[in-house]
Amino acid sequence: MNHIIKKIKERDNIFVLLLLLFTSTGICLNMLISSNDEVWNFQNVYKMYNGFKIYKDVNVIITPLFFWCAEFIFHILGANLFVFRLSHCILMSILFLFTYKILKKLNVPKTFSLLTILVMVLQEFFLLIRTSFNYNNMALMFAVIGIYYLINRQNKRNWLIQAIISICIFLTKQNIGIYYIVANILYMLVSDNAKEYKIKEFIKYIALVCIGIILFLSFLLIDNNLYNFFNYTFGGLTEFANENVAFEVPCIIYLVGLMIINIIISIFIIKKKCFSKEKEENVKILFTFSIVFSLIAYPIFNWAHVLMGTHICVINLVYIVYNVFKDFEKNIAKIVKFINFILILGFIGFAGYNIVVWKLNIESEQYPYSWEDPFFGGIIATEEYEKDEKIIDYIKNNDKNVIVVSNRAALYMVPLKRNNGDFDLPFKGNFGIKGEKGLIEKIQNMSDTIFLIYENESSIYYQEVVETKEYIKNNKKYMGKIENFSIYE
Repeated sequence: MNHIIKKIKERDNIFVLLLLLFTSTGICLNMLISSNDEVWNFQNVYKMYNGFKIYKDVNVIITPLFFWCAEFIFHILGANLFVFRLSHCILMSILFLFTYKILKKLNVPKTFSLLTILVMVLQEFFLLIRTSFNYNNMALMFAVIGIYYLINRQNKRNWLIQAIISICIFLTKQNIGIYYIVANILYMLVSDNAKEYKIKEFIKYIALVCIGIILFLSFLLIDNNLYNFFNYTFGGLTEFANENVAFEVPCIIYLVGLMIINIIISIFIIKKKCFSKEKEENVKILFTFSIVFSLIAYPIFNWAHVLMGTHICVINLVYIVYNVFKDFEKNIAKIVKFINFILILGFIGFAGYNIVVWKLNIESEQYPYSWEDPFFGGIIATEEYEKDEKIIDYIKNNDKNVIVVSNRAALYMVPLKRNNGDFDLPFKGNFGIKGEKGLIEKIQNMSDTIFLIYENESSIYYQEVVETKEYIKNNKKYMGKIENFSIYE
C-alpha cells in the first residue's frame, strides 16, 4: 500500500516527463537539414551503422558510448534523422526530469521546481535542445542523474552508483568524465559526512572507476583499436585547444557573472552556517560540481557550451534563493502557479503547431525522402535539395574519388554511404597527433582524386582547415565550378 501511495504522489514526474517529451519533440522535429553539429554527429553514427569502425575509419575525437548507443538504436528502430532526433527528445526529457527530481529532493516545492524547469527549457530552447542528439547532452544527463543519487543519500552503496555514473560519463565524453570524477573527489574531501565517505569507500570508488576504464581500454586493445583511440581522442588535444578557442562576449559575461554570484553566495552560506547541516551539505554538493563543471565551456565559449557548464550552477542558485526567501513562498505561490500555467500552455501550443507543420511537410508529395533515406524526418527546401542532389550526382557519376573539403561533406557523403575519413569533417583538432600537416600529407600521396572546396565565405565554419584548402588551391589544377564549389584535380 505504501508503495502505491508513493507512486500516486510521484505522478507529477510522469506529467513532467510527458510535457518535456512533447515540448522537445515539437522543438526538434520541425528543423531544416543543415551542416551543423546534428548532421556531423549523425554522419559518424551512420558510418558505423554501415560497417565503418569508430576511430579506425571515422575521425571521432570523443570516447565512444554515445556513438555505440546511437548505432544500437539505429539497428533497432531504423537509421534516419527522425529516429536520431526522437532519441534526443527522450534524452533531453530525462535530463530535465532529473533536474526537476533534484529540486524536489532538495524540498523545493513542486510548483517552484516546475517553474525552474520550464524557465531552463525556455532558456535552452534554441541551444541545447535544438543541437540534437549528441555526447555533450548525454554526459550532462548522466551527471545530473549522479548528482540526484548523491543528494539522495539513502543508498549505503552510493560509492558504487557514483563509480558507475563516473564510468558512463567518461565513456561518453572524456573531459566531462574527468570533471565529474574530480568534483566527486573534491566533495568527498569537503564533506562533513565522515561516515558516508570513509577512506575505504573513497578507495573503492577510485578502484572501480579505474577498473572500468582499464576494461574499456582492454577491449580496444583486443579490437586492435587502442592506438587509433588515443590518436584521435588525445593526440589532437593540443591543436584543438590552441586552434579552436572561440567566445562570444555575452556568453563570457553570463558565465563569469553567474559563477561570481554562485561563488560568493555559496561560500557565504557555508561559512556563516546560514542553513541547517543537511542543507549546507546539499549546497556543498551543488557548489562543488557547479564550479568544476563550468570548465565545460572551454575552449568554445558559445551559448550551448556555457549553458551546459552552468546547468548545475542554476540548480544551486535556485536552491539557495528558495531557502533564503522561503518565508515569501505563500505570498507568491499563486503567481508561480499562474506563470507555470501560461508557460505550459505556450509550450504545448508551440510544440503542437510545429508537430503538425512537420507532419504536413513529410506527408506532402513534394517531400523527397522515404523512411529508408538517412535524412528522412528532416525538412529541406526544394531549392536546397536540388542543389545537394546535383553535387551528389556529380560525385556518384565520377570515375575518380571525389573529396569534399568542407563542413558540408556530410550532406553528400551520408546519402552516398561513403567514407573519406578525416576529410568528411575537416576541423582542426580532428586529425590525431599529426594534425593538419598529416591531412596535407595524405593529399600529397593521393592520385586520381578530385577535391571540392566551398567558396561561400559566410558558410565556412571557423574550425575548418585553412592551410589544407590553400595547399589544394596552390598545388592542384583548377577545373571549374559546380554550385558553390570550386573543383580541383
